[in-house]
Amino acid sequence: MTETLHAPREEDAGDVAQLMSKSWPEPVQAARVLRDWSFPGVNVETDARMGPDSYALVESLDDKRVWLGFTGTPTAELLDWAELRAAAMGARLFSGGWATQEALLRELEQRGFRLTRISHRMTIDLSEPTPDPVWPGGFDARTFQPGDEQTFYDLHQETFKDSWEPIEETYGEWVHQFLAPDALAPALWTLACADGEPAGFAICHPHTGDANLGWVHVLGVRRPFRGRGLGRALLLRAFAQFRDLGMRRAGLGVDSTSPTGAEKLYASVGMQVSARFEIVEKSTA
Repeated sequence: MTETLHAPREEDAGDVAQLMSKSWPEPVQAARVLRDWSFPGVNVETDARMGPDSYALVESLDDKRVWLGFTGTPTAELLDWAELRAAAMGARLFSGGWATQEALLRELEQRGFRLTRISHRMTIDLSEPTPDPVWPGGFDARTFQPGDEQTFYDLHQETFKDSWEPIEETYGEWVHQFLAPDALAPALWTLACADGEPAGFAICHPHTGDANLGWVHVLGVRRPFRGRGLGRALLLRAFAQFRDLGMRRAGLGVDSTSPTGAEKLYASVGMQVSARFEIVEKSTA
C-alpha cells in the first residue's frame, strides 16, 4: 500500500459525500456516509480507502458476494486495492457506476467485469395531478404505528425474495438502515392489510439530500396479493402524501428488468427514467 491511499476518518465523511454527489442523481449527505461506515460488519479501517479525488468501500453481501463501491476518479492503485480486499471476502465481485461514470465503467470492463444488470432512477413531477389511490376490495391501509417494526421487516424480507440477487438482512442490519434518525419518517410508512393480514407496504421519506424530493425507499406486495392493484395504490398514496407535505417531485430506484414488473408499474403512473446505473460482475473462482 502506498501513501496515496488511506482509510477515511470520521471528519472525511463530508468530502466523501461531496464526491458521491458529483456523480449520483441526488445529493448525498455526510450522515449517509457515516451510516454506511457504521453498518454492521463494516470495518472502515480494512474496508474503505480514500485517494486523490476518489473513494472506495468494499462490503460483504454474504459469504460469496461482495460489493465494490467507487466514487470520484479511482486510480489503478485504488482499484487494485479494492479487488484484492474483495477477493479475500468472496468469489463473486459486483460493482458498477452511473452512466455518467464512463471512465470507471470502461476500467471495470478492462479488468474483467461484465455487465449483468441495469438499475434505473425514476422520477415524477408532482405539480401534475396523479390519480387517487383505489384500494382493492377487502384491503385497507394505515400509517406505521409503534410496534410495527418487525412487521415491516418481515414484509420487506419476504417480498424481496423475488428480486434479482436478493440480500437477506438481519433485523439489526435492517434497523440500522431503515430506522436511522436522519431518514426515518414513520408518517410516510404505509401498511396495507387484507382482512387484518399484512399484504403490502411502502417505506417512504423526504430525500435526505433534497427536501423537495419524496423518496419511495421500498415498496412490496406479498405473492398471494399481487395482480390486484395494491402496488399501484401504495404508490399513489405516497405521491399524495408527498404532495401534501409540499414536495415537488417523487423518485425511486428500480431494477430495469425486475421479475415482479416493478418498472412497468411505475411507468404506468407517469414516472420516467431519469438516470441509469450499470451493475457489473466478475468471478474470481
